[in-house]
Amino acid sequence: MDKTEHAMALKEAKFDINELFFSITDQESTILSGNEVFVRISGYSKEELIGSFHNIVRHPDMPKIIFKTFWDYLKADKPIVAYVKNQTKEGNYYWVLASVFPLNDQYVSIRIKPTTKLFAAAKELYFKLLMAESRGGMEESGNILPELLRALGYEAYEHFMRDALLDELKERQTLVSKVDINNNYNEPSPSLQKLRTVHGYSCELMDQYDAWFDKIDLFTGVKSTFEEKGYKLRELARDIVFLSLNASVSSYKVENGGETFGVLARDIRFNAKENDALIADIDTVVQQFSDSLNATVFSVSAMRLQIEMVTYFIQEVSCQNNDTQIPGLIENICTLMALVVTYSEKSKQVQLELDHQIQGALKYLDQLEQQMMYLGYIQIYGIIEAAGSHDESVRFGVIFSQLKTLVQETTHEIEIMQKMGQNFSAENRLLMKKSEGIDIILNRLHEEMLSIKKMEH
Repeated sequence: MDKTEHAMALKEAKFDINELFFSITDQESTILSGNEVFVRISGYSKEELIGSFHNIVRHPDMPKIIFKTFWDYLKADKPIVAYVKNQTKEGNYYWVLASVFPLNDQYVSIRIKPTTKLFAAAKELYFKLLMAESRGGMEESGNILPELLRALGYEAYEHFMRDALLDELKERQTLVSKVDINNNYNEPSPSLQKLRTVHGYSCELMDQYDAWFDKIDLFTGVKSTFEEKGYKLRELARDIVFLSLNASVSSYKVENGGETFGVLARDIRFNAKENDALIADIDTVVQQFSDSLNATVFSVSAMRLQIEMVTYFIQEVSCQNNDTQIPGLIENICTLMALVVTYSEKSKQVQLELDHQIQGALKYLDQLEQQMMYLGYIQIYGIIEAAGSHDESVRFGVIFSQLKTLVQETTHEIEIMQKMGQNFSAENRLLMKKSEGIDIILNRLHEEMLSIKKMEH
């Protein structure tokens, strides 16, 4: 068989949407462990995989810049998510969405089958990177990567990978059905019997994270609304400043009563400057809030994936009804659970920051609302003065009518942000309260694992 015939014979390896798999490596990418799905799909035996570098499954179609990005993140002790095309021992291929998490001196990689439109976009992006790589090496593909990401609507890879994980998990929720392991084996050993309890807790934990996961649309909605409204407030504040300057200039043209209009113009200008300062404060808080929301969305998505991996792995081993695998199971579950605990703690910390930031934003919005009320009083007084003025050349009535419109529009934007911020604060505090229940389940899971470990000794 020549090279062309061989390439045509290659096909996609079987990887069902219901499956997911993990591998654990050291910091040099040496494979230390993995589950049976990883072994089956790779086409290698467990003995061939353990001790090998993870690039044993690397596919030549993968752009080198993606792996460089992988290592840039991991060496910085940051998790990374990427679409990856892998190669089996027989030369066939399979696509995964790989989420890799640094944990102490190891890396834990969890892979699911990608199915979304973003996956299709990523494959096209990879093709363009490969073309650039063929022309000018990894340097040229690295140069065009930011441009290609911007074309997809992302300012940075971090934003792309957050959406990739979120979109794939949302799609996965609609496609994957839960399995009851209690119907998959008979007369289990004491250790395997204990796994029923562990599996029950992990399913309960997954339900808890699903409740969080269902709130992600709220998180992203608040983020986009705050960013959009913050931009709108800046535009309106700029218009008020311009209007105050116009009013100042116009006041000098009034022959009788110009002093009154001059005072009103100065009040508008002073108010506008205070508004600028408040909006700058709101901008700062909104940016911090946006960053924290991004971190929360990623943490919740990561935890949802991690606990599903725990649940699936217990199910996988339990269905095999094999006591000899229990010791390795304990070690791997403990590693996976350590990830869940780590990200649970991170999420709680970020939620506290979110609560502080949203309260700060609401405080500034309340102050801005008061400023708008005062500006509204100025506008009303200005309208009255303009109505009594006999100097029609300046048309102060028009200026104060424009100010009225700007005050109303600004107040409207403030009210939207206040309402959404208050709703978010209530939901966030409710989730913080629910996290106490998650901690209880995590502790029970830990106790059951210790119990199984004692039985094995």
